[in-house]
Amino acid sequence: MKAGQGRRGAAGRRSKAQSEPAKSQSARMPLQRELIVGTALALVDREGVNALSMRRLGAELGVDPMAVYYHLPNKQALLDAIVEAVMASIDLSVDDPGRPPEERILGAARAYRDALLAHAQAMPILLAHGPVTPAALRPVELLVGILRDAGLGPADALAGMNVIAAAVRGAVGMGEIDAERAKEFDAVWRAIAADQFPRLAEALAVSDESFERFFDFGIRALARGLLAGRGTPTE
Repeated sequence: MKAGQGRRGAAGRRSKAQSEPAKSQSARMPLQRELIVGTALALVDREGVNALSMRRLGAELGVDPMAVYYHLPNKQALLDAIVEAVMASIDLSVDDPGRPPEERILGAARAYRDALLAHAQAMPILLAHGPVTPAALRPVELLVGILRDAGLGPADALAGMNVIAAAVRGAVGMGEIDAERAKEFDAVWRAIAADQFPRLAEALAVSDESFERFFDFGIRALARGLLAGRGTPTE
């Protein structure tokens, strides 16, 4: 480098670093599996599943995309790792074996819901790529264990876990309605003609459905149905 270029070169490097802070920061970190998966999940959280590609991930990390393959051999492995990251974020400590089965089921369902809400954009990945790694399967083991502790047989406990998990995913997919949209819906529902829809109008007149209440009501209904069927032979 020539003597007269030192200051201009340093300024140019600073300008480039300021315009690409995420890339520069990532490039300074040792490339590790945790960093790759965390960056991929953050990209999905921010821009959705369609934004995720190995090329884009390499750009986010500030590395050649081929460097990612050293830690994750293909995109399937990356997607499995994202599922693992979301599932591993579920707070398993909420479970208290001393509580009634219905409360344990509700607590596990809420913990799953909270993890999904934190990564709602990753839902398509979780739906298409189920948990296959040990870390991803621990929440599954917990819920199956709760149902087994409650007296369900192995097959029914597994089926019950799938039903509850599907209900949680469905609720998260519906999501919470923002305040303005909720007011619009409320106005429409309240305007329903009581002479044409008497039962619906009657229910809406006393209903105060929040997302939390709706969620808890559904999970409790499932839990009570599963627990009521304990000891009943299944086909």
